Amino acid sequence: MTEHVFWLTSRSAGIVALLASSASVGLGLLMAGRMIRGKGAELRSIHEALSLATMAAIVIHAGALVFDGYVNLSLAEVTIPFLGDYAPLWTSLGIACGWALIALGLSYYARARIGVARWRALHRWTVFVWALSIAHALGEGTDAGRLWFLAAAGIVIVPAALLLAVRHLPSTPTQASR
Repeated sequence: MTEHVFWLTSRSAGIVALLASSASVGLGLLMAGRMIRGKGAELRSIHEALSLATMAAIVIHAGALVFDGYVNLSLAEVTIPFLGDYAPLWTSLGIACGWALIALGLSYYARARIGVARWRALHRWTVFVWALSIAHALGEGTDAGRLWFLAAAGIVIVPAALLLAVRHLPSTPTQASR
């Protein structure tokens, strides 16, 4: 096992990043759609914690690969898209998504400086990057075809995707507005 500890760490952290980001996106969509009422501060702190967990998992996911002797990637190859030879499309997509999710997540702490309206417009890109991250996981992930992985991912991805679909459905007039 010791020879595979960094590979296993990277795989585990990648799965945690996918699950935590999916839960964070789902919770964010619930809050944005005002589908949950009365627990705003508590939900925001959970959303923030899931986002921070995602960012930490992304760093561990990439960082562990630098120490893995099998794939033998340099720090530059796990941080700069299209630099490495290992599955360049899927790896580069993962690198770009990792940086984007970190930047979008940290933008929360700069919202007063950049303006809340500008931050919200920027924050909406998170869902797009999240979807591309799912493509990275399914396109390159070691466990992508395994039933346990698909079930675990589906438990958090499907509800978030449904919430996204509901958010973008055209609204119907309510009884009061007729």
